[in-house]
Amino acid sequence: MTSSEARRKQKALQKVQRQLDVEVPTLEFDFGPAGLTQLGPIIVTDVGVAASHEESLRTAGKTVPKPVRCRLLLDTGADGCVLKHDVAEAVGLKLIAEGVPLHGVGVDTTGRVYMGRIWFRCPSKKVQGAEHTIAIETQITSGKLATDRIDGLIGRNALNRFELHYNGMTGRVTMRFHKP
Repeated sequence: MTSSEARRKQKALQKVQRQLDVEVPTLEFDFGPAGLTQLGPIIVTDVGVAASHEESLRTAGKTVPKPVRCRLLLDTGADGCVLKHDVAEAVGLKLIAEGVPLHGVGVDTTGRVYMGRIWFRCPSKKVQGAEHTIAIETQITSGKLATDRIDGLIGRNALNRFELHYNGMTGRVTMRFHKP
């Protein structure tokens, strides 16, 4: 490749990146009215270790666990994000505190607090084939969840970075990301 071809290719990549930078990433989910009413807005996304924990693992020459695919309920009534204990351990999250009461329906005194990342991905509407990747660093509490339908909840400590639109009539949920 000649230097002029390399410059043209670099300029084209920069143009695409500028288009992606100004686009507001918007996740769209179609659950259908019955699905949304019966199950709620359950999305499938990845949960992984926090960036600082990833860096310390790499520095120590240790393996960084891969993110784990999870079924998570979007829960505007939950203060924070929650994972089942076994999922939090499988992800390899960094433990911050143990024995933290988890309040919801009843009290679970087995709560553990971790730092982690929840990954959101959505296709670009401006650049064909491109994808937005959003990593939300947040506290995640683990606890007992009495259901097999979900692995956890995405609470307001992560949802506060989005404009959430819930249409019960159509079963459609959209999440517009607000860039910091």
